[in-house]
Amino acid sequence: MQSNSNNNSKVFVVGAGLAGLSTAVNCIQNGHEVRVFEATNHAGGRCRSFKDTVLNRTINNGNHLILNGNIGVKKYLTDINALDNFTTSQVASFEFLDIKTNERWSLQPSSGAIPWWMIQPNKRIPNTRLRDYFSLLKLIFARHEALADLVDPSRPIFDRLWQPLSQAVLNTNAHEGSAALIWKMLSNTLLKGSNSSLPLLTKTHLSSALIEPAITYLKANGSIPEYGMRLRSLKINGSKISAIQFNNHNITLNNEDAIILALPPNEISALLPNITVPTKTNAILNVHYRLDDKPRLPNNAPFIGIVGGTAQWLFKQDDIYSVTISDAGILAKKSNQEIAGIVWQDISQILEVDKRNQPISRVIREMRATFAQTPEENKRRPDAHTVWKNLFLAGDWTNTGLPATIESAVISGQKAAKMLSK
Repeated sequence: MQSNSNNNSKVFVVGAGLAGLSTAVNCIQNGHEVRVFEATNHAGGRCRSFKDTVLNRTINNGNHLILNGNIGVKKYLTDINALDNFTTSQVASFEFLDIKTNERWSLQPSSGAIPWWMIQPNKRIPNTRLRDYFSLLKLIFARHEALADLVDPSRPIFDRLWQPLSQAVLNTNAHEGSAALIWKMLSNTLLKGSNSSLPLLTKTHLSSALIEPAITYLKANGSIPEYGMRLRSLKINGSKISAIQFNNHNITLNNEDAIILALPPNEISALLPNITVPTKTNAILNVHYRLDDKPRLPNNAPFIGIVGGTAQWLFKQDDIYSVTISDAGILAKKSNQEIAGIVWQDISQILEVDKRNQPISRVIREMRATFAQTPEENKRRPDAHTVWKNLFLAGDWTNTGLPATIESAVISGQKAAKMLSK
C-alpha cells in the first residue's frame, strides 16, 4: 500500500526494467508521486515473456534463478502482492551432469550455515577432495582478485563448481570473474544453508510473475508507465537537473523533483559522459526448444547444470526446454540454425532422445546482457547518488555490492528510492 507520507515531490523514473519498476514501487511507498518512462513498448527489460510465433508458446526472454535468500526480490514480490506467483522448492538440490563422462551429482547445501556436506565424500562433487573446498576461506577476504587467482584451475572442482557458478552468476569466465562478487552471492544464499538456497520457481512466466503485478501496483497508485519515451538529454543547471527531454517532449522540473535513471550503462555514458560506468559487456544466449512428448530431466528436476558441453543450464517448463549459455562470446555470432544445432547435440544426450530429431526452436541473443563482472569492471560501478542533488541511478550494474542479477536490479531500485527520503 502507498505510504501516508506528506512528501509531495514528484519523481521521474526513466526505464521500466526490473530496476525501474522496483524504484517506482518503493518511491510510491515513500509517498512520492511517480511518473515512469520507457523507451520501448513494453516493461521488464531483459526479464520478460512474450508469445513466440515459431514455438506457438509464451516463453521467457531468458532464464533467471531466484533463491529464497534473495531478500530484495522477496520484498519486491511482497510489495506488489506477487509472492503467490512462485512455488518454493521443497528441497535445496542442484542437479549437475557432466556430458563428457556421464557423471551425475546433486549439490545439496546443509540445513545450517556450517557446510557439513563438504566433509562427506558421498555428498561432495565427484573427484573432489575436502581440501578443494578450503578455497572458500580465501574468498572471504577477496577484494580485487579474479576467481582463478584464489582457486586452483587445475582441479576438477574448478570446472564442476567454480566455472558453472561464475558463468551463471557473473556471466563471466571463472578465469576473469570477480571472486568478491561470487563470495557475496554464496554468503547470502548457499552458505547460509538449505532454506536460503531453495529455488523459487514461477508458476507461469516471468512477465506474469514479476512484471505485470508491478504494473498493476503502479496503475493502482496513479502511475501508468509511459511507453515509447526515449530520453534524449538532460538540462543541467548548477548542482541540479532542471529539465529532461524525451523525443520532442520536454519536462521542466520543480525544485523538489528528482530523477532516477534506471538505464543500461552505455546509455548513461552517452547522456552523462562524466559518470564512470562499466564498459565491457558479455553476451548471453538462450535457446528454446519445444518437445511435445515432454521428456523428463534427470531426477525429474526443473533445471539442471551442464558440465563439459556447450550448453550450461537447461530449464524445463511443460513442453518448453530452455538452454542458457552465459559469456557466449563467438557462439553468439553464429546463425540461429548453427546455434540451435550445436546446442541440440548436448540436450539430446541429456534427454536421451535421438539427436537426429531436432525439434523446432527459438534462439534469443542478448549481446550486451550484463557488464563483464571482472574485478576491473566491478570497480567502475557507480553509486546510486551522483554529483547532481536530484539525480540518482538504478540498475543491476550500479554499485549494489552484488553480482548483476535480478536481486541486484531490485535492490538498486530500493536503494535509490531510499536516498530520496534522506
